[in-house]
Amino acid sequence: MISTEKTLSEVIEVLKSRGYTEDFNLLEVAISYRNDGEKVNLNDIVIDKTYRFTGQNDLEDEAILYAVRNLKDGAKGIFVNGFGIYIDDEASEIISKIIVHEDDNDDWTMKK
Repeated sequence: MISTEKTLSEVIEVLKSRGYTEDFNLLEVAISYRNDGEKVNLNDIVIDKTYRFTGQNDLEDEAILYAVRNLKDGAKGIFVNGFGIYIDDEASEIISKIIVHEDDNDDWTMKK
């Protein structure tokens, strides 16, 4: 997990530029992130990157952003969950079922 000085919205923009455009939080309300509602097997989803954020004005305002992709169809997107007292148990349950496949030594938000 990477802690970053960038804001959540800044990292989302970086990830969008890298092709992470789907809203995987829709997995919480359905078994799909797609408009057509086609079911998604969580075994096909992997986490490429995880970023943790702490609120600038409220240290308890924490969030985790996951850059995820579907190995089956190549779709890439983001999944956001609260952290600490703001954690969403349903979201955490979904994330716990997804394989982590990331390299914390490669922070995509840093310029090289």
